[in-house]
Amino acid sequence: MNKPLLAGVGATLVALGVAPYFIGNSVQDNVMSAIDEINQQAMYSADVLSYKKGWFSTTAEIKLAVDFQALINAQNAAPSEMPFEENPSVVATLVAHHGPVYFGDGVGLGRIQYSVSVDGDELREYVQWDAQKPIYQNDGVVGLFGGLHYADVIPALSATSEEEGFTLLFSGYKGEAEPEGSETVYTSFGESLSIDADDVSMTLSNLSMDVSYQGSIVEALKGDLFESKVKALIESMEITGIEPGTKIQLDNIALITDTNVNEDENTADVYVEYGIDKVVGPEIEATDMVLGVAINNLDIDFIKAYQEFSNTSLLLPAEEVPAKMMEFVEANLLPQLKAEPELNITKLKATLPEGSFNAHASTKLVGIDALPGTMEDVAYWVTHLLADAQITADKAFAESMASGYMMGQLLATPQAQNMTEEELQAAVDQQTPMMLSTFAQQGLIKETESGYETKLTLKDGKASVNGTPIPLPFAPQ
Repeated sequence: MNKPLLAGVGATLVALGVAPYFIGNSVQDNVMSAIDEINQQAMYSADVLSYKKGWFSTTAEIKLAVDFQALINAQNAAPSEMPFEENPSVVATLVAHHGPVYFGDGVGLGRIQYSVSVDGDELREYVQWDAQKPIYQNDGVVGLFGGLHYADVIPALSATSEEEGFTLLFSGYKGEAEPEGSETVYTSFGESLSIDADDVSMTLSNLSMDVSYQGSIVEALKGDLFESKVKALIESMEITGIEPGTKIQLDNIALITDTNVNEDENTADVYVEYGIDKVVGPEIEATDMVLGVAINNLDIDFIKAYQEFSNTSLLLPAEEVPAKMMEFVEANLLPQLKAEPELNITKLKATLPEGSFNAHASTKLVGIDALPGTMEDVAYWVTHLLADAQITADKAFAESMASGYMMGQLLATPQAQNMTEEELQAAVDQQTPMMLSTFAQQGLIKETESGYETKLTLKDGKASVNGTPIPLPFAPQ
């Protein structure tokens, strides 16, 4: 046989044999990094109970705990306010098989094949589930080139407290993640969650979440911002008993987030949107409700500093927090202000029985190179605030809002005491069109083909409504 060929085969076999050991080292590095980040969080701790690294596999047991006692001590609370006799904890078990060829539950190619499980036996006093299953299971493979694929599951759970009249039923959920280019895409689904407490009950159906992200678990634990998109959906929610015999029904509740990071500018933009297709209750009925908020030009160093402050402030006595907050602001706020942050309401709309409205607003701090002498200096902030907003409403909605305003004004007068409901409503119906007409003549609102609109602007400390200047009581001199 050709000697160079034999040498090549031998080198390959040696590489395949040696590689798992060094990949095992990377497993240990990642585990220890994650533990270190957990231990830097004020209320959490992680301790390695055991760690055994072999040539082809690693096993570890890690105790995870929540330090409620430290929080209670910081707030000078009485020991009786402790929700548990001792800090709750669970033990996570890690089993990892090192690649590039791994031999775990099956044979395959990948850097690491792993299984993380939390038996959760310590929690069975409070929550019940299948005795043959862990409370959490995550099985996955890290590909040869770093892509992550995993599936995780929480079983059906129940909790009951007869003394407190409390019952919880959760169908459990299943999730799956897989690589798509440079991202990891995660989808999960849970069928139902119901909570009964005294006379109030809540039932949620068809809970799902779609997530795509480019970060890692260590970055997440550190609180680092990274590219991500999240869409969480609850198909229906029913709440009964807030008032005797009442029920509120909500359909298609959505939460959407989108985080974009500009590494060159060291800034991030975060968008959050809340939406409800329909809500019906004793005193409310609405459809197509949406609120979208964009926070742009966030200085990443400021965000990291704030997360660190927020973490440590949990363990500070409550009376010390305001002073520490001012210290934080004075030390960290200016770079964030120099980045010219924006807070924009990109969407605000709803359709009600009275009609529909739509609004958006943009605000931005500009031209700041020094903090004001006092943070309460309103004139200073107005000088550096650039803002514009627009509100549109159909005629039915505008008239309903104006009618409600007029009714409130009329009820505050002595004459209203001697008027019947019919007389009050007749007076309001007569005055409402006149009020809208007066506002239009003053330039406060503008009539359109479908209703009314108002545009507000603020620049250089000067404000206007529909182009008409309006004085500000706190404008700079």
